[in-house]
Amino acid sequence: MAVRPQHMHDGGIVERRLRPIYDWLDNGVNKKALQEAEKVLKKSPTLQAARALKALALLRLGKKCEAQAVLEALAEEKPSDDTTLQAMTISYRESQQLQKVCEAYEAAVRAEPSSEELHSHLFMAYVRVGDHRAQHRAALQLYRIAPKNPYYFWAVMSIVLQAKSTEDVSKKGILLALAQRMVDNFIMENKMEAEQEARLYMMILELQEKWEDLLAFVEGPVYAQLVPGSMLQASIPYLRRLGRWRRLNLVCKDLLWENQDRWDYYMPYFDSVFELMKGAECDESEGSADDTAEKCHEFICSLVESVSAGRALRGPYLARLELWRRLAAHEAGGEAAALLGSARALCVQYLRVFAAKPCAVADLRPYLAIIPQQEREDHCRDFLTCLDFDENSEPDNAADIQRHVSCLCAWRLCAPPPDAADSLALADALRAHYLRCVGAAPAPTPPAPTDASPADAYATLAAHHYCYAAVQRHEAGPLVQALGVLELCARRSPAQPHAKLLLLALYHMLGAGSAADAAFARLEAKHVQLASLGWLHAARLPAAAPALAAARLADVHTFYQHHAKDSVEQLTYAYKYGTFEKLVELGAWRARLEACAWAALAARERALLQPPAPPAGPPIPPALPDALTDNRDLSVIVSWEPAQRRVAELRARTFERDVAYLRLKDALVRALALCAEAAAAHDNTHLLRQLDVCVDAFDAAMERCRREYRAPEEDLSVSAPLPSRIFALVQSPASYGALYTRLLRVARAACERGEGEGGAGAVERAAAALSAALRAARPALAHLAPASLWHTRDALEQLSNVLEFAGVMTYVMGVCREVVTPTNSRKASKKKASVSPERAATGRALGEAGGEAAALLGEVRARLEAWPAAWAAPHLASGVEDRLAGEYRCPVAGQLERSYREALRHARDTLDDKIKYLKSMQ
Repeated sequence: MAVRPQHMHDGGIVERRLRPIYDWLDNGVNKKALQEAEKVLKKSPTLQAARALKALALLRLGKKCEAQAVLEALAEEKPSDDTTLQAMTISYRESQQLQKVCEAYEAAVRAEPSSEELHSHLFMAYVRVGDHRAQHRAALQLYRIAPKNPYYFWAVMSIVLQAKSTEDVSKKGILLALAQRMVDNFIMENKMEAEQEARLYMMILELQEKWEDLLAFVEGPVYAQLVPGSMLQASIPYLRRLGRWRRLNLVCKDLLWENQDRWDYYMPYFDSVFELMKGAECDESEGSADDTAEKCHEFICSLVESVSAGRALRGPYLARLELWRRLAAHEAGGEAAALLGSARALCVQYLRVFAAKPCAVADLRPYLAIIPQQEREDHCRDFLTCLDFDENSEPDNAADIQRHVSCLCAWRLCAPPPDAADSLALADALRAHYLRCVGAAPAPTPPAPTDASPADAYATLAAHHYCYAAVQRHEAGPLVQALGVLELCARRSPAQPHAKLLLLALYHMLGAGSAADAAFARLEAKHVQLASLGWLHAARLPAAAPALAAARLADVHTFYQHHAKDSVEQLTYAYKYGTFEKLVELGAWRARLEACAWAALAARERALLQPPAPPAGPPIPPALPDALTDNRDLSVIVSWEPAQRRVAELRARTFERDVAYLRLKDALVRALALCAEAAAAHDNTHLLRQLDVCVDAFDAAMERCRREYRAPEEDLSVSAPLPSRIFALVQSPASYGALYTRLLRVARAACERGEGEGGAGAVERAAAALSAALRAARPALAHLAPASLWHTRDALEQLSNVLEFAGVMTYVMGVCREVVTPTNSRKASKKKASVSPERAATGRALGEAGGEAAALLGEVRARLEAWPAAWAAPHLASGVEDRLAGEYRCPVAGQLERSYREALRHARDTLDDKIKYLKSMQ
């Protein structure tokens, strides 16, 4: 958005002239804005603000060179009026020239050294480029001109950021000591005014680990004045750091008497109790603390009794479970049982009291694991029957439905893993419960569309058990039934996220990319969820729906691109509003996104999905960070599997595979980019050396991955990532490692242009090796059709590898064709030009390799006709329509059919295009 002028010159004439330009820019009509700017400049050719706005309009119209020329001319004039500078700032920000903003304001400050506004803009310009030393200087200069607290603490925070960014321990200590002295001076002069200033001082002391000073400051008068009423809460982490367990115990007890449901007070309280049980302190001068399990239990019971009748709080009940867990962890299980009873009885009691709350089972989940497995399985039905329910009960009001659902969920978490038949029977019963609730008479006050119904949990729990049965039987039928009940749930409860997430996961489990994309659209995911949920949807689309994947990957690219710009402005807002703690958080979040593994993979998948037409090439991707970050939210789909079926270290194991797959894709994209640059460069020796290194590394990595990643070690799970696509790539019947490396070596030989061993003979040998690899791959790739609907996802992943190879093959062959027979020479004359024997031999070799590739792709294309038979065989009835006849028509069968039809159509069209192009080279 354009910035309106803040200074009035010539009685507001300038503002009236510029107002139409601002209006057009704000409305996005940049062409009109440019015309208005030209009109103003005809009357006032030297008006700097109009020229700056003209540059902004030109930039937004895509005329970067013209905009840059206008900006350079303005910069030479060194404007100092705020209107011009802010318009220039917007242009520089949109063109990612943040350093020039600093230069513009530096010149303006030299022209008007007493301007507070210009100095503050200069400081913010330094913030955008991350120059902490310059920030410090600018903030101090600003404080000298206008002695205000915020400016002083901008300087202090700049020193803190310098300390955090340095690896020199001694320098870090000097900087933090300087920052502390600066704040100490303010404290002594009684100039502290805001809570954030106190928190900044605490941050400085924390970085120096001065816990005694921190505790003294929190308990002192300055903190009490700036942050009244929070002294006890603020002292907890520092009492813990100093090991003052008795005092910590007393502080937590006082706080818990005031608020019995604050779980963040219970945890330090338990820490102090168990430290005191070890004999950490013996001095009782500060009061009587709870230093035994008996005293702790007595205190918790007194908290339970203190709660008014009819108002049960979860905190004290969960505190007893936490005490049991800690006693068991300290090898005092016998003492825990004697003092508190069995953990199972405590869990059942908690469920009996709080089953009507949707969070009851989530609260219990961490504590169910402390019950011995055998006892848990033998008495699992205690959780189901504790409120006189069983799996066939039919509650008729919302509160009882929620209680029934909580009992069912707790029972399933404790019960032994069911076999396929039991899973199907329970899933049918749960689906019947949901359909009964859906078909019941409407409530006097129907729920709002933004409210989730308690009965929705019947549908989601049924879907989980259908999935268990499908995985055990390797059949798609139960998944179709799960999709049917989930579609109904998502339709009747638009605000129910769990049903939509399960739809997304189950459609991907069947390889139905188009249906999954529709479910993702209904989820209305936020932009940041493109990063946290990329593993669930966008990462699977290139295999299941390549046509849709390009759009989703573009969304991911746009998010990361815009976040890099927006995060800079967020830093300036943090300074403006004095939220110094957010500066550290924003810096860490920005670094985490910049090193995101999924962002890097999305960029490379996008480059391979849509390679440019030769001779243009994809840009060489930036080097991958040494430490890639895992930003996946793997807990977004709640798992109801028993503890013994959960895979240990699932996150680390799946992330390792994803990183290995990313490195393969990175090497492939890098090799393609080097091929294009080597083909276009006159002196390409160094590029060819880089290409050799890249191809050798890719070949070695493919072989290493083929040995390491033979097959997934985990069973499919709806709440865990699907098997990595690296398995389909490296364990394919066709050796993609050999195909890609030989193809790239053909390009390398062609780009050498007759020098050394890179003449026609080298191209012929490389092309012959490629042709042999293509012939060897034909039998392996001829049998990709899925045996059943259950195997469709695996077959589509194999097909996507073929399509990706076809795209890389045609691109590389196009690059080679440009090298051997440039476009201008092919179009120079209609007469048959004389061709050297070496070039003719090279052209024949490339044509033969292209013919082999066309034959391979033609074989795959012909086999696609057999694919629909696998999808027509299973019975696709969902079991929902006939129970709600006339009210609901289940869309699952149509969604699956449409998804597979679109995937096949895209594959046929792609293969036809590639075959036509390769045949044209013969």
